[in-house]
Amino acid sequence: MEKTIVLNDLKNPSDLFRLRDYIRELYEFLDSRLITVTFSATPTFDCDISDTFLITLTANVTGVIIKNAFKGKRITVIFKQDGTGGRTVAGWAANVKLAGAAAIGNDGANEYGTLTLIYDGTNWVEICRTSDVK
Repeated sequence: MEKTIVLNDLKNPSDLFRLRDYIRELYEFLDSRLITVTFSATPTFDCDISDTFLITLTANVTGVIIKNAFKGKRITVIFKQDGTGGRTVAGWAANVKLAGAAAIGNDGANEYGTLTLIYDGTNWVEICRTSDVK
């Protein structure tokens, strides 16, 4: 189907519905996607790929890499504990500013924790954290 619509050509209500459908399709393409990151002791969260990440912790994380940041970028990382639980995430870069404890995690088996950060152009600043989500 042809997807070129010039705003001047919008003459009928049905044209607006077609435009709405095309905008939704584009939005879904650009919208944040939940990306599963393979476990590593030093996982990388790439802002060019997504802004929502899921990683299952099968051991402790000792270093976190966030790449391709830009001012105003917001990311959320979902940390899922494996069947053992008690895994922690530490080793954040100096430009990651966390509220309270620097370590994330230590939740029980199969529980979730989340961390949301926003990049101010220099630092990643924590804006939200959850833990013990069952």
